[in-house]
Amino acid sequence: MLAIFVIPVLLQGIAMVADEALFHRRRELPRWERIGHPLDTSTLVVCLVWLLATEPGETTLGVYVGLATFSTLFVTKDEWVHSDLCSAGEHWLHAVLFALHPIVLAAFAITWWTGRGELLVGQLVATIAFLAYQIVYWLIVEPRQRLRAIDNAWYADLGGRWYAAHDTPIALLRAESRHRNPWIADQIAARLGAQRAVLDLGCGGGFLANYLGGRGHRVTGIDTTAENLVVARDHDASGSVAYQVGDACALPFPDASFDVVCAMDLLEHVEAPQRLIAEASRVLKPSGLFFFHTFNRNWLAGLIVIKGVELFVRNTPKDLHVLRLFLTPEEVTEMMRSQALELVELRGSRPRFRWPLWRMLFTGNVGDDFAFTFTGSTKLGFTGIARRGARGRPRDQ
Repeated sequence: MLAIFVIPVLLQGIAMVADEALFHRRRELPRWERIGHPLDTSTLVVCLVWLLATEPGETTLGVYVGLATFSTLFVTKDEWVHSDLCSAGEHWLHAVLFALHPIVLAAFAITWWTGRGELLVGQLVATIAFLAYQIVYWLIVEPRQRLRAIDNAWYADLGGRWYAAHDTPIALLRAESRHRNPWIADQIAARLGAQRAVLDLGCGGGFLANYLGGRGHRVTGIDTTAENLVVARDHDASGSVAYQVGDACALPFPDASFDVVCAMDLLEHVEAPQRLIAEASRVLKPSGLFFFHTFNRNWLAGLIVIKGVELFVRNTPKDLHVLRLFLTPEEVTEMMRSQALELVELRGSRPRFRWPLWRMLFTGNVGDDFAFTFTGSTKLGFTGIARRGARGRPRDQ
């Protein structure tokens, strides 16, 4: 008899946790879902409260059947929203949950009818706890997170620390550049040839722009912060890079101006990444290449990229990164597809698990020997290449 209660309840609990962790947290729930999900849980609370407040009997059972039927139908209400927002995997998981829901409610009734009310008390406590989580997180915490603004102004005060400091997260950006810059240059040479017109969006202190300028490319670097460009010019050994203040989401260049456009560690710093991608596509020549790197929006990236850096790298400001601005590979791919950009290659990246990493955890300093590597997993960050279609125009934003 105990198995009749435990097995369906356990399966439903596992499915609900998977739905929350794998799908809900990976996409921003619209307002109706943020309200609707606690309402779904509330119908389970009502069913349990009714059973615990009444004695088994035909009348009370009839009322429960009505409540259970309403709950079973009510939990499907969000499918009108889900039809446009959910992946195939989430739809499948919802189907499992919809099938389990009446089974669980029937298990509640059998448990009640056989006098095992203590099991229902435990279930009621667990259900109320989950309801409290839904209300606090989706109606209070998550909306506040959406309002948090990223601190892009922090970079303006770095000055020479762009290239020299080790007690700041800018040293991590230097390490990423040491890792990616040669790869980007090699990819340009292999796919397009030497001496190409390159646009570096959000160029910052010029890590990539100056490297490509030194390799003979005709590079233009733009950034919204004039102070960053002063640093970039001072460290341009080739003296060839053209730096100017500009908005990556409203580029001051005509269509088809560049062979290559780069947006490294930039998509997660703008409120409208789809507009940035549209502008990158617009200024690319047919068959031109778009290089990008950004961070994945999930709990692991939030824990390591945001909280980990705040805890273990000295002088990390609050909101250097904001989780709501991180993007999934699927989102970036779809944004590019809508702008006539076809994904060519996608790689994950992570720090190398060597002594410099462990030393940073103890000292808060990022040494020049700190290194990153490509990986098959895109759970933390991902680097990619897309090619501008020879035909077709980007869709208007």
